[in-house]
Amino acid sequence: MPISLLRVYRILLEHYGPQGWWPVARHAGEPGFDKNGYHPNIWRIPKTEEDRWEILTGAILTQNTSWKNVELALVALRAEGISAASDVLSLTESKLASLIRPSGYYNQKAKRLRSFAAWLNARPNPADPPARKELLSLVGIGPETADSMLLYAWNQPVFVVDLYTIRLLTRLSIVSTEEIPMQPIRRYEHVQKSILSRLSRSPVSSQERLRLYTEMHALIVRHAKEHCAARPKCAQCPLGRYCPSQSPSP
Repeated sequence: MPISLLRVYRILLEHYGPQGWWPVARHAGEPGFDKNGYHPNIWRIPKTEEDRWEILTGAILTQNTSWKNVELALVALRAEGISAASDVLSLTESKLASLIRPSGYYNQKAKRLRSFAAWLNARPNPADPPARKELLSLVGIGPETADSMLLYAWNQPVFVVDLYTIRLLTRLSIVSTEEIPMQPIRRYEHVQKSILSRLSRSPVSSQERLRLYTEMHALIVRHAKEHCAARPKCAQCPLGRYCPSQSPSP
């Protein structure tokens, strides 16, 4: 019998502690925030519309790049005074591209960011969570980006799936590799549905569920980087005793 998802969550939380995702760099160094804007024990994020815009921007910029590169782009945007969708729309596309250059694919991302800014700017109330299908209809917004936005910027209890999640859950035999579709969007939806069907059995409130989804995604990313990489580092892995895929000790 595979380990349960809640057990995975509790083990990772005990091992790594709260992660404080999504980081909001504009609050870096403030009480409760570390030097990069992570906030392990603060849940009322975003605090302002400027915070929300930074999270939404990061969700687009982090596509196909590391967060370190995104941080550099966010610093450049902040130095230019860009803190809202309307600010982005005031820039030329070439200027925007130059500011977000560290994030890679900067010309493509500039188009996506301007398109997204125009959509958000036209909404009557940007604080109201949009429908998932509305986000997915926007240029350059796929399931992972849409769900990251809903979870971290609009505090909706949506579980974010990424390659780290799929890798960990298949190695733990929680999700069967034989059942996962090859087509990326179908694969995403299949794994997300499988996760939600398991977590929905747990008797937790909606607020607890939001914390669970927020923290579990962050913990899986942390664990993947430290242990469950493409080439796993199984020594001292906190999930080692539950992992059928664990590499033998040298």
